[in-house]
Amino acid sequence: MNKVTKEQYEFALARVEMLLPLVDDNTPANDKNAVELTVMSDIVIAYEKEHYPIEKPTVAELDYFAGY
Repeated sequence: MNKVTKEQYEFALARVEMLLPLVDDNTPANDKNAVELTVMSDIVIAYEKEHYPIEKPTVAELDYFAGY
């Protein structure tokens, strides 16, 4: 996927919010809303992976969250 701009990300994020109520587990995969939701979700994921990466936790962080 090409680099996603902030504008594309914001548009895709807004569309995902609009499409989520229209698509559920019973919606066919080829439904136009389901297809668009998949495409928009992929755009959001690509942007967030680049701009908001989730790094692997350190051992100290794992211990903290495990309650040690």
